Amino acid sequence: MFMRPAIINRYVFWEVSGSFIYCFGIFLLAGLIAGFLPLLQKGMEAGLGLTLILFQMLMNALPNTLVTVLPLSITIGILLGLGRMSVDNEIAAAKSAGIPVVRLLPPVLLLGMLGFLLSLACTLWLIPRGIGEGRRLLHQALTTRVDAGLDERTFFDTFKNLILYVEKIEPATGVITNLFIRESSQPDEVKTIMAKKGKVVPDPEGKALILHLRDGTIISEDRNGDSAGALVFESQIFRYPIHEAAMETSVERWEELSIGQIRRRIREAQEQEKVTTGFEKDFNARRVRHGRVLIAQRIAYPLACLALALTAFPLGVLSMGNSRLNNVAIGMVVIFAYYAVTLAAERVARSGLAPPEPSFCAPALLFFAVAAYLIHCVQMERTPVFVTWARKAIRALGRDRV
Repeated sequence: MFMRPAIINRYVFWEVSGSFIYCFGIFLLAGLIAGFLPLLQKGMEAGLGLTLILFQMLMNALPNTLVTVLPLSITIGILLGLGRMSVDNEIAAAKSAGIPVVRLLPPVLLLGMLGFLLSLACTLWLIPRGIGEGRRLLHQALTTRVDAGLDERTFFDTFKNLILYVEKIEPATGVITNLFIRESSQPDEVKTIMAKKGKVVPDPEGKALILHLRDGTIISEDRNGDSAGALVFESQIFRYPIHEAAMETSVERWEELSIGQIRRRIREAQEQEKVTTGFEKDFNARRVRHGRVLIAQRIAYPLACLALALTAFPLGVLSMGNSRLNNVAIGMVVIFAYYAVTLAAERVARSGLAPPEPSFCAPALLFFAVAAYLIHCVQMERTPVFVTWARKAIRALGRDRV
């Protein structure tokens, strides 16, 4: 019986969408768990509450996870959905009814387009906003509890021009043993302080890191490393203003800016590059390249949803055996190949060997070409050579089971 195009479209769309939702849930959960552990450690060190980490910092990190998860879920979902139809001979039945295979493409293309639009919204708006909001939360925590990041046998370098190192902290009393401080906030002086004992003194206004030090030495040096004197003390108060650290974090990073703002900074760096020489010229050139890389990333990364969806369509139509795991294995190989090419293109762009814009678009264009070739083979009922090899490999591994 001839089926109307609208019925076929709805049937194929819901088939691949069901598999996509299943894969999306699994990958998203795994991605959130993997991303939550570093956030938990970083947030707890900064003195953030667990509730704040869960519902604010994790939500800010969610868009970045979506950009990674969406292409994987779309690829595996399409392969599982179309693979099930192929195994159950539904695609063969459609061919017998005079329906061309490419007639099944629009629902798959729609799913890829929806993923592309959602991923594009993440890269253009949600991810920059999440990075800025996460940084603001961490900085706010540091201004209310400046000693939150101190940890035993770990260098604390959150604040500008300040490095702290402690050997041991008594949990009950907060007494610090063997404290090392290096401060370089003054333009012509670097201070190194070593104390046997110390303790953080709360600042009622929350504007400074205050340490009460005992039995130590202060060594002063100039910027060339020449000693300017030493002082031995029994008791000393060390105070570091928070606003000096805030000066470093008040400037928005490139990753937090919109594309328009990045372009303005690129133009500023290009103007400075024209009137500078030597190291400053190279530095401004790297700033320009960094900005162009960020813009290219935000446009090119969402293209993975479309490129992988189109590539998965012919591979799903071509039967890889009776087991659905065969399609999953093929999907993982395709995904690995895509991101391997993407990583190589990114290295080329960042090293300056090629312009960022064509470098980042090259993986998507390559897979668009591969997808067009595979779709043509499916339409002409020809089996590509590498698909034949994949079937033989699957049979040799004994994975062709129901």
